[in-house]
Amino acid sequence: MRDARSPDAMESTAPFAVAAPMWPFRVLAIVGAVVQARDDLAWSEWPLWGSLVVASVYAVASIVRPVPHRDDHRVRLRLVSEQALHTVLVMLTGAWASPLALFMIPTVMVAGFAVGSLFAAQLITASLVVVTVQYVPDTGWEQGVRDAAMWAGLLGVVAFTTGLSQRAAIDAARQKEAALQRVNRLAEANSLLFALQRVAQSMPASLDLDDVIDSTLSRVTALVPSDSLSLYLFDETDGRLDLFRNSGATARAQIPLADAPAMVRAAIDAPRTVRVGELPAGTGLSADARSGLYAALRARGTMVGLLAVEMHRAGGHTQQHTEIVHGLAEPFGIAIDNSRLFRRIRSATVTEERRRIARDLHDQVGSSLAFLGFEVDRAQQLASQGEPVDDVLVELREHLTTVVNDIRETLHDLRTDVSDQRDLPATLREHLARVHDRRQLATEAHVDAPQRPPRQVERELWQIALEAITNVERHAQASKVTVTYVSQPDHVLLRISDDGVGLNNGPRRADRYGMVGMRERTHGIGASLHVDSTPGGGTTITVELEPGEVKP
Repeated sequence: MRDARSPDAMESTAPFAVAAPMWPFRVLAIVGAVVQARDDLAWSEWPLWGSLVVASVYAVASIVRPVPHRDDHRVRLRLVSEQALHTVLVMLTGAWASPLALFMIPTVMVAGFAVGSLFAAQLITASLVVVTVQYVPDTGWEQGVRDAAMWAGLLGVVAFTTGLSQRAAIDAARQKEAALQRVNRLAEANSLLFALQRVAQSMPASLDLDDVIDSTLSRVTALVPSDSLSLYLFDETDGRLDLFRNSGATARAQIPLADAPAMVRAAIDAPRTVRVGELPAGTGLSADARSGLYAALRARGTMVGLLAVEMHRAGGHTQQHTEIVHGLAEPFGIAIDNSRLFRRIRSATVTEERRRIARDLHDQVGSSLAFLGFEVDRAQQLASQGEPVDDVLVELREHLTTVVNDIRETLHDLRTDVSDQRDLPATLREHLARVHDRRQLATEAHVDAPQRPPRQVERELWQIALEAITNVERHAQASKVTVTYVSQPDHVLLRISDDGVGLNNGPRRADRYGMVGMRERTHGIGASLHVDSTPGGGTTITVELEPGEVKP
């Protein structure tokens, strides 16, 4: 597609700009010449007839195929030929007294518009000299000079005004071109900012490292051409960059910082994206790389990785591509750092979850199994003494059923989670219904959730709610538990409250009621945890994501 601002495009459209105002003047020249010569148009005046016909035919041809509005040798040659033709016709039909002198006016106008005042003046001067030299001997010096001066003044004014118009038109065209260039640059900048905004908004939506990397690299691929796209993560222990993800041509697996190539070292040392227009053979990160973009990924003041976009030809990237990669580098580094931090927090949370499960099994199932053991021993003792054991066996069966139900409920709670198909409100309502059935505990849910938060946030909120409701079941001695859940575009709130004895009743231990786990989960999603409890006044646990922290 040809750029509308290119010289070729301007040349292709310019003839219409010149032809539009010129044809009336050529028509007027024909009419004026005919009117001026009407008294002399006798059959015997064939030179006048012939010259008028030739000039008129040429004028019509110039209307049909006008002179292009550009300054080149073809246009100049055509204008010189046209002026020479009119000069000859004028000399054949009476010099400055000839009616055909009017045909010189459109020619001078076109010369001024197309080339400029100086060229038009040169044409006028040549014609004036030739015609006047012939005209003066026939009319006398005084008459000849007076007529020549009149035509010189008339044609000079035409040349001067058309030259001014040409310069004004050129200035206007240049200003228009400059304005178009500014608009195009603004459009490119706006497109770049929009693309970067979309990427920056989409990256923090997931705390999973693979999701963050896949999403970002797919956008880089869509915005920047590449034959090899490589992401390296920094290993602080060994002081090297390890290849984590690669698409296209295979890149080297490791880059020790001590032996890093010059472009990698430049990207690490400078807070900017390095563009290399031509790489010596074999010096790129991929075998056939001849040019590339290299950006260090940073977060919290330290390097977390390197993004390399390479091409198999020299000069494969523009300044706009450099700006795109530079704009992605900072949010990409932060997103990677957040994902790695979350992975560590999640690992610690899994360890804490295992401890909680072990504690629950010990507190609930362990004591129940110990009791069953005592009952079995008592039944054996009664049987050895010949006493009936039916009542003991019935009681043993009831306790065994209770243990099985407790284990089943514990396993169900562990398997229950939010998903793409089932959101947090549905999961909460189902769990509260089970709590009511197994504990005869009154439950109530208040939900206002027109928008779902990110899945990882929902999962953490569910685990916090599960821990808090379990505490109500086992420790609060409550008659009712109420859950409130609000999820708005800029605000998420989860509140679990009961009417039990409160958290301060009874002996304390380091992680009584799983508070450590709940605080770690709220910290992992950027939320705040508030616990309000008084002896005999119940407990309220509130988890809240402040405006600006919710990223759907």
